[in-house]
Amino acid sequence: MSETYFPDLKDIMTAAHTLNEILVPTPLMKNRNLSERYGANILLKREDLQMVRSYKIRGAYNKIKSLTSDERTHGIVCASAGNHAQGVAYSCNKLKIAGKIFMPVTTPKQKVNQVKMFGGKFVEIILTGDTFDHAHSAAMEECEKNQSVFIHPFNDLRIIEGQATVGLEILQEVKDLIDYLFIPVGGGGLLAG
Repeated sequence: MSETYFPDLKDIMTAAHTLNEILVPTPLMKNRNLSERYGANILLKREDLQMVRSYKIRGAYNKIKSLTSDERTHGIVCASAGNHAQGVAYSCNKLKIAGKIFMPVTTPKQKVNQVKMFGGKFVEIILTGDTFDHAHSAAMEECEKNQSVFIHPFNDLRIIEGQATVGLEILQEVKDLIDYLFIPVGGGGLLAG
């Protein structure tokens, strides 16, 4: 994705409707320790309560669910060392779509096992290279060879719209004015949403 993209509210609402098939909104919970330490009302969005323990399921499922039947026939591919892979694996299993997940050989065994568990018979895990970049290169070669769809962890319209549902839920739940919103940034998919 090279052009500037700002998700439209109607697209985020569509993503939220799609995600209703697999998840319920996660709560905002007051963190007593942080609130007392900083003299503020600090709420944490509990995305760790998702079935894959991460918000990544939102973007992965939204993207994979949006694929055409022809795209689904060719299967999907992703490269990830963890949370994105789990979201993709779960989505493949739920939607009965074949997926290949490329992970660095250095990925902790626990993460690999979680991806296997979530993906079941619909996911093949390929451990390759020592870094994410190596796994990503191998994944892109696989896509080119088999015309598979690459499920990017953050740089995709449907991924961003799925992640944006986190913000939508925050706005729907919070009744007071929000002074600050702190968002972790890795690739930027959650922040873009």
